[in-house]
Amino acid sequence: MSTPVLVIVFVVALVFSLGFLLLVITLVPAIQQFKALMADLEKTSLEVRDLAREAKKLSGMAEERLEKIDVVLSQSKRAVENAGDTLHFINHNLLRRSAGLLAFLPAVKMGWSLVKKIKGGR
Repeated sequence: MSTPVLVIVFVVALVFSLGFLLLVITLVPAIQQFKALMADLEKTSLEVRDLAREAKKLSGMAEERLEKIDVVLSQSKRAVENAGDTLHFINHNLLRRSAGLLAFLPAVKMGWSLVKKIKGGR
């Protein structure tokens, strides 16, 4: 081989070697950062799993309490319906039928107070 060809081969080999060296020098810190990132990601993943477990526990507790509130609401609704039925009964059966008699109550009271005055009692 001739000298110029050898020089070109050595220069090309030197360029490739320098390129590879620069590539290694550049990638080593990147690989170290990637390893650190993976370690942080693993820690974060564990924390997220713990938080997800806690969220599931809280969700279960909230679900139980909502079921209890549902029971209380249904009982309250039933109680209000019964009270409404009772008031409806009182209004329609007792008050409307005895409205004529209830109108005389003030007159009876006035008469009673007049009787008390006339007798001179308390």
